[in-house]
Order: sequence, then C-alpha cells, then structure tokens
Amino acid sequence: MRIAGLPRERARLALAAAFQAISEIHTLMSFHDPASDVSRLNGSAAARAVRVDARTLHVMRRADDISRASHGAFDITVAPLLVERGYLPRPASLEAPDPAAFFEDIEFLSGRRVRFKRPLWIDLGGIAKGYAVDHALERMDLPADAQVCINAGGDLRVAGPHSESVLLRVEVPPAETAPVVRLSEGSLATSTGRRGAPRNSDAGGPHFHGARRTTVGRRTAASVIAPDCLDADALTKVVLALGVRSAAILRRYQATAFMHDSQGRWHRIGAGQ
Repeated sequence: MRIAGLPRERARLALAAAFQAISEIHTLMSFHDPASDVSRLNGSAAARAVRVDARTLHVMRRADDISRASHGAFDITVAPLLVERGYLPRPASLEAPDPAAFFEDIEFLSGRRVRFKRPLWIDLGGIAKGYAVDHALERMDLPADAQVCINAGGDLRVAGPHSESVLLRVEVPPAETAPVVRLSEGSLATSTGRRGAPRNSDAGGPHFHGARRTTVGRRTAASVIAPDCLDADALTKVVLALGVRSAAILRRYQATAFMHDSQGRWHRIGAGQ
C-alpha cells in the first residue's frame, strides 16, 4: 500500500486500518479457515440456514448477480473442482457436494441467513480479494486530496487526485507490446490460468467456465478495469470464460477488459471500446 499527501502519523493509522480490514475479510471468507463463514456454509448450509456477516453476504450477493449476468460463466460453486485438482483442501462437510449443484442452489433468506438447496461447496477466492481491497480503502477514511494505491497482487485500486500508469504484464513473452493503462479512481484485476498446477498433480488450471465446468484461461490472461475491485476481480473470470463475448456484461458493470490470447495478441473489450 502506498499513500501520499498525508502527515506521516495520519498515513500510518490509515495503513493500519486497511491491513486490519483485509485481515477481517480473510477471517470471514477464507476457504482454509474452519471458522470462516465460507467453511461454516460448506459444512452446514445444506442442512440448515447459516447466519453470515454482512460483508460475506454482500460478496455472495454480488457473485450471484454476476453469475446471472454471465449465465453461469462465473459461479462460486466450482469449489469441488478446485478440491479435486488440489488447489483447495477438502472441507469438513457432512455430505459430498452434488455434481449438479450450481449458483442458483444458493438461497438468501432474511436475517443474513444463507441456505443451500442441495449439498454444495462455495469458494469466494475469485471475488473476495477484490472486495478486501475495496474494504481496505473504505476503512482508510482518507480525504479526497490523498493519493493511495492498494496492490494485493493482481488486484489493484487507485484513489486520489492523480492517475497512475499500469503495465499489463503477462507470464509469457507477448507477441505484441503489452498495453499501459491509466488508472484513476478505479480498480484493475488480472487473472490467468497459465500458472502451474499444484505439485505432483496433472490438474488443469484454477479457473472454470461455471456452467460448463470446463477449464478456462490455460493459455490466456485477462485484466479488467472497473470502478470497484470486487467487480474487476470477478469479471476477469468471465472474460477468461467468454472472451470477446463478455463485452455486454463488461459494459453492464462499466468495465473494460484487456485479454491476452493464446497467439500473444491483445484484445480490448467492453465499456472502453
């Protein structure tokens, strides 16, 4: 995190608040923490409704909205595939997930309660880090003339009076020069399936087309610019799944994508076309 335009002590307090906010989101939404909202849902929500934190509910509702907009290309119920391929540990669940379960089997009830209509496992790893960045900025409570950049490793947010330049790097040598984008009062997130699978595994990549349950992004990368990092994070997976067919969805969320295809070419998609 980087802050400019504030006295040192005020900046220190803002940074402390931001890191605390990120820690809280990790505690609530970690797939690995057995006490998190995500773990409690995976363990019990098919049998009874589970009350969750308002922030968890907010992220899950936004995930549901993006799932519906993308006709299931984005789906937080792909967690069993990530467990099967070694990316995530098996949760302590009484029932095995139903292979036919999908995002519409998540039911939102009154009183911040969530119930699963059939056994399923969720993973918020494709959206919660972006929300953590947004929440950190909110908790900083900065004046408008302070310049801040929060970089969570693939999820980035800039706020303040100045724009910042970001080079869209990829993990393989591009056939075309990587774009440089100007980010002002907005967010950028990047996802790719080019990263290797877990050790001693021949698994595919970590991203899936939610409706088809097929691997996406093994030879592509996607960077999305959006007002909120929550949306940018989730929409990268939509772009990996749908490619140029994601344009209408991106425009709905006032987002622009830069997709790096398997031939090393860059494509600009969405609101900034």
